[in-house]
Amino acid sequence: MPDPRQRGATALGRGHGLRIGRRILHYDAVDSTNSRVLALHGDGVVAAAEAQTAGRGRHGRSWHSAPGQGLWMSVGLDRAIDGLLFAAALAVRDTVRDALSGCGCVVSLKWPNDVLVDGRKACGMLIERRGGRTALGIGINVHQRRDDFPEELRDRAISLDMAAGRELSRWRLLRALITHLDRRIATVEAEGALGAWTEWAAACAIEGRRIRSGEEEGVAIRLDRTGAIILSTPKGVRTVAWGDVIEQHAF
Repeated sequence: MPDPRQRGATALGRGHGLRIGRRILHYDAVDSTNSRVLALHGDGVVAAAEAQTAGRGRHGRSWHSAPGQGLWMSVGLDRAIDGLLFAAALAVRDTVRDALSGCGCVVSLKWPNDVLVDGRKACGMLIERRGGRTALGIGINVHQRRDDFPEELRDRAISLDMAAGRELSRWRLLRALITHLDRRIATVEAEGALGAWTEWAAACAIEGRRIRSGEEEGVAIRLDRTGAIILSTPKGVRTVAWGDVIEQHAF
């Protein structure tokens, strides 16, 4: 994580010209890094923690974020950004892909924003909004061994160390992620979300696949501009805006 000499809520300088990460706060433990940046001031402020006591995932689930084992961080933004979901998912995928370069691993996106390594979940994201602020929360499994995961996740989760076969630096990973996020977010703000959406939709590779999400089951026709799945079902065309997609098969 950050330089071990910097502890508590220490602000680390990032230099000029970057929006994301000009101010980085590092905590030994917080309830949730998303909650922390939503309560802070500053556009692009980053909160990273050694551990979260109440980390959140999508759909109100808890996020397993054990001390010192992962990169648990959030970015606070002063406003909602069109295309943030797409930009963030691509930035995290690129960061993980770079970190595992040369390892022979397959890094992919699973709709809407999970990053998979060899088909197992290595990262999740959560975007929340409150009082005009936006929090982009990112959790990346880094140092876990298989037995460190809860038993029900051991066959579905993976850490970057497990994939690489060696120990990676969380601090370098954080710096790389900030660089990718800064570039991707600047691009969607300057050029609009279409380019990021196009790349994200292709990376999700869900079109033409038979899927089930909740009570809906059918063939994914396409992803719309909001990121929702347009699904062809026996009962007609349905829109799946959120939820877990399971049992994906080529159609």
